[in-house]
Amino acid sequence: MRNSIRNPGIENIPRSSRQAESHADYAFEMLKEAIASGEFRPNKRLVESSIAKKLGMSRTPVREALVRLELSGYTSTPSKGGWIVTDHLPGQIRNLYEIREALEVMAIRLACLRATKEHIEKAKAVHKLIVDAVRNRDINKFTQLNSEFHAHLFAACGNEQLSSLIHSLRDQYFDRRVVYLFTGKEWNAMVTQHERMLEAVREKKVRLAEKAVRDHINTVRRVALLRL
Repeated sequence: MRNSIRNPGIENIPRSSRQAESHADYAFEMLKEAIASGEFRPNKRLVESSIAKKLGMSRTPVREALVRLELSGYTSTPSKGGWIVTDHLPGQIRNLYEIREALEVMAIRLACLRATKEHIEKAKAVHKLIVDAVRNRDINKFTQLNSEFHAHLFAACGNEQLSSLIHSLRDQYFDRRVVYLFTGKEWNAMVTQHERMLEAVREKKVRLAEKAVRDHINTVRRVALLRL
């Protein structure tokens, strides 16, 4: 007789297990946001008990979240034990931007082939809001809208796995902090490069789209390496 494996279904999973998973997910998202936003700076020691108390949960889901964050590169385990916020060296930052450039160029190339009018209109609508945020130097608004703009644009590539990889690489603390260090020239470059990406995708001009992405990443990479 053939053996079969039955999925117990979430309703049959003990409630305590479901709650622990939910708490771990919540802790993961809260800690990731604190690191990416710069609230938790590089080399900051992350103490399980303190975090658990602050989040109102036990240490177990916090520990699970810290392990997941380590696998994602947000935290590291020093030789003396525990966890600290990862401090990316200049070479590591350069490496991550190189990976991003390769992936984003691939995504924009596919977007030129697959983008629909809806994809372009969504990105265009967000870009208009970005222009206002740049004009007002509203850093928080720009950070939020910039993430949305790229999400819409790269979703047009039609490859969810590729889009997900790009999102995870973009969500790094140093990628957010560079915005605070932009000069007026670099703020204007952000707007111009977005416009060139949109236009190239709309016109299906692959080489122009690729160049716009490379210019965009080079602008941010230069600021991150020279001023952070």
